[in-house]
Amino acid sequence: MLGGAFVGGCAVPGVMSTKGIADDRARMATILTVPLMNCLAKVPFYTLLLGAFYTTTTVAADGSKSIDASQMSVMMFYISTVTMLSALLIAKFLTSTILKTRETAPFVMELPPYHLPTFKGVVIRACERVWLYIKKVCTIVIAVAVILFALLQFPGLSNEKQEHYASEEAKALANFDMAAKKSSYYASVDSREKVAQLLNFYDGYKAKKMGGGKGIDEKYEAKNPEFYKFIMPKSDQDAKAINSALRKLSTQRKTILREQKNDKIESSLLGMAGRALEPVSKFAGFDWRINVAFLSSFAARESAVATLGSIYESGKAAEASSGEEMRPEEAMRQSSGYTPLHAASIIVFMLLTPPCIATMIVVKMQTNSYAWMAFGIFFPFTLALVVASAFFTLANAYELSGLAAMGTYYFILLFFVIILGFMPQKRQNWSGGVKK
Repeated sequence: MLGGAFVGGCAVPGVMSTKGIADDRARMATILTVPLMNCLAKVPFYTLLLGAFYTTTTVAADGSKSIDASQMSVMMFYISTVTMLSALLIAKFLTSTILKTRETAPFVMELPPYHLPTFKGVVIRACERVWLYIKKVCTIVIAVAVILFALLQFPGLSNEKQEHYASEEAKALANFDMAAKKSSYYASVDSREKVAQLLNFYDGYKAKKMGGGKGIDEKYEAKNPEFYKFIMPKSDQDAKAINSALRKLSTQRKTILREQKNDKIESSLLGMAGRALEPVSKFAGFDWRINVAFLSSFAARESAVATLGSIYESGKAAEASSGEEMRPEEAMRQSSGYTPLHAASIIVFMLLTPPCIATMIVVKMQTNSYAWMAFGIFFPFTLALVVASAFFTLANAYELSGLAAMGTYYFILLFFVIILGFMPQKRQNWSGGVKK
C-alpha cells in the first residue's frame, strides 16, 4: 500500500516498512516486488501516453471539442491491477527459486504497552527519520541526477552544427525584418534586442492563454501597449503584417530550438547509450528516444516525461493556422510515429522496469548487500525487456490493438495467478538452528 498498490505512494517507505516482517523469505520477496508497484512518479508518464494514444477528440459543428476518455479509463484499470498480478507471479517465482533456502517463520509480534505520544517525542522522532532519509538517500539521488544531466549535455553540438543553427536563426530574423520594413511600426522592431523582447512577450502571452485564466489580455496590454497591438492587431493592417511575421518567426525559433535540443540529446553520451540499446529494444516497439527517457528516469521516474517532452516537442512547437498550440499529448501522437500498441508496450516495460536510485539505495540498506541491490536493478530490467518484446511481437502477429493486447495480457496474468494460488507452498521452518 505504501509502495503504490493502487497508483500512488512511493517505493522508498514501502521497502523500509518490510523490516517488520519476521519471515525472511517473505521479507526478501516483498523487498524485490514492492518497487513494481505504481509509485506516484510513474503516474505522469502513464497519463502522457494514455492521453496521447487512448483518448479521442471530437470536434462539433460549432467548433467545440469533446474528449472521449473511456479507453483511457480501461487502461488505467489494467495498469492498476497488472502490477499486483505481476508482483504475485514474480514473488512466487523468487520464493520457489533463489529464495527457497531462506528461513520462513509464522508472523508473531509481541505488542508493547501503548502510551499516548507526546508532542516533543513525535517531533524529535520525525526529525530524526527525515534527516536519516536526506543523509542516506537524497545525497546519492542528487549525485546521480547530476551525472545523468552531464551525460545528456556532453559532448554537445559540433562546430558545424552550431554554425548551421546560427545560419538558420539569421535567416529567420532576416525574413522577419524584410516583412516588418513594409510596416509603419518598423521603428519598434528595427534591432535584434527589440525583436527578442517582442518574441518573448508574444510567447509568454500565448503560454498564458494556453494555460487559461482571467484578465490575461488586460494584464499584457497594460504591461506593454506597444507590443500588445502586434498580438491583437484588430483592423490595423500594419500591425497585422507584424503579427503575421511574428507568428512565423516564433514557429521558426521553436523549430530551431527543438532541433538543437534533439541533436544535443542524440549526440550526448546518454543518447549514444540509447542508440546502443536500440537493436534490442526495437523488438519491444520503441526506439532510442524511449531508451533515453528510461535511462534518464533512473534518478527520478518523473524525469521520463520531461525527456520525452524535449524529444517530441515538434508538434507542440508548431502552431496551427488558427494560432493555437497543440497539447503535449497531441504533439507526441503526431510526431513520434507510434500507435496505441507501441504505447501499450512502453507501459508494460515501465510497469516492470527497476525503480529509481532512491529505492535501490533503500534496498541496499534493508538487505545490507550490494549484490541484492544489483539484482533488484538488472533482474526487473531484463524481465521487462523480455515481456515487452513478447507482448509487442505477439500482438503484432495477431493484429491486436493496444487495448485488446493489454486486456489479453491482463487475463493471462490473472489465469496464472489463480493457478499458482492453488499450488501448495513448502515452508522451511527453523528453530534454534534445527530444521523442522
